[in-house]
Amino acid sequence: ITIDIDNEPLNGGILTKTVALGIDPWLRSRMAYEYKPNTPVLGCGIGVVLRSENPKFQVGDHVEARGYPFAHYAVLSEAGGSVKVLKNDADLPWTAYLGVLGLAGETAWVGYKAHAEAKKGETIYISTGAGAVGSVVCQVAKAEGLRVIASAGSDSKVAFLKEIGVDVAFNYKKQDVGTVLKESGGVDIYWDNVGGKTLETVMGCMNKYGRIVICGFAPEYNLPAAEWHGNKSFTLALMKNLKISGFIIPDTIAKFGDFDFESEVTKLVKEGKMKAREELSDKLEDAMKMLGDCLVGANEGKGVIVFS
Repeated sequence: ITIDIDNEPLNGGILTKTVALGIDPWLRSRMAYEYKPNTPVLGCGIGVVLRSENPKFQVGDHVEARGYPFAHYAVLSEAGGSVKVLKNDADLPWTAYLGVLGLAGETAWVGYKAHAEAKKGETIYISTGAGAVGSVVCQVAKAEGLRVIASAGSDSKVAFLKEIGVDVAFNYKKQDVGTVLKESGGVDIYWDNVGGKTLETVMGCMNKYGRIVICGFAPEYNLPAAEWHGNKSFTLALMKNLKISGFIIPDTIAKFGDFDFESEVTKLVKEGKMKAREELSDKLEDAMKMLGDCLVGANEGKGVIVFS
């Protein structure tokens, strides 16, 4: 696919040169209903404006879009999805706006504030705690005085969890989730990024009146519905008076607001109180391998493709 950057019709939109593209698990589920052969995958991206037919966007502006084509150049319009100018007054790396200050961080911050109903002294468990979303939840919960338990699939990720202050960090490939949680005295809040067998197990370890926040089912995105794990522990939602909240971030923001996400988390990142790990590539061709690694936990940080 080629594009004539000087003459490509904009139809009231903007032409951008890509600065960075984010690799997120939800790309896989989005591809299932939106992807068309011989067209770019759409995800979160940042570009610099080269041409504009929209007065809201000036040449030289950096913009972030959540329907950004995975390509070197893109034509964007407000009608095609969320497009906004990034001011970056904090002078942070642009890649931060695809991770901790982007959709991943927003999902963690808003989802936690809206649904966790956390109280100081409670215990929270976060699966895939070292991921772009999970690591933000870990740090927010710790800052609010919760006891934080989190799991990851490699020893290096467990080390990162300890670095960001997690109280009980473990490798779920080496230690049984149910055993760790029961030995830790049970769980008041479960932030679920994986669903499946783990959700079923954690429900058996929840304390009475616990809350389960369902953020994603990454291991099942590649499976047909007939092969989804299901849940044999669901009666425990009744017996333990559990509250289960699934959420999609645009709907949650529409109902609850964003809890000052941008200003609050930018301040935390700038002050070094919110840490994140990135895994960078300078090759667009690496995108699908990085997505595959992300879905099976083979990545070591938030995947970002950075263009020179």
